Amino acid sequence: MSVEGIIERILSEAQMQAEEIKKQAGQRVSAVIEEGKREALQYYEKQKKRLEDKYNQEKEHAVLNRRLQQRKQILEARQKWMDKAFKAAFNKLVEQPFSEYRELMKKLILRVSVTKDEAVVFGAKGEDKELQKLIDELNSEAKSSFTLSKERGKFSWGFILKRGKIETSMSIDSLFRYKRNDLEQKAWELFNAS
Repeated sequence: MSVEGIIERILSEAQMQAEEIKKQAGQRVSAVIEEGKREALQYYEKQKKRLEDKYNQEKEHAVLNRRLQQRKQILEARQKWMDKAFKAAFNKLVEQPFSEYRELMKKLILRVSVTKDEAVVFGAKGEDKELQKLIDELNSEAKSSFTLSKERGKFSWGFILKRGKIETSMSIDSLFRYKRNDLEQKAWELFNAS
């Protein structure tokens, strides 16, 4: 074989090797591009999911916050209504005529009394002689021995029963303070039932 033939053969083999290298490089480039597309798609889907989750979470928080605000407004309105109702009831009791007050006090004293011989301390409502008459009527009707205390309580309506160191307060302030929770609960139940 001549030198030219050898050179031509070397060139031909080099050309074939170059084509093979180009082909392999093209395949590697395609594989890298496909891998990049796949990673980019995965990244896109991951970011899309993260943003959707964040959006849904923020939406849920906004809905919950709105519901809490509405609930708070409803509770505030109910509380104002309840305060108004208690104030009206308080005023109605304080301003009731003495004849109604007398009958109510007699019933309450008998209901609360344990021994039927306690001293009764009335609040500001009523004159001393009216209150003494109330005690006299009560003792006569119930065959009891209550006494009218000379002192007056610092409350507008109601009484305190005293026997030694034991006191039972039925003043309007204590009744409203201790019974308000129970009454509010019953009012909420009635309010929610309708």
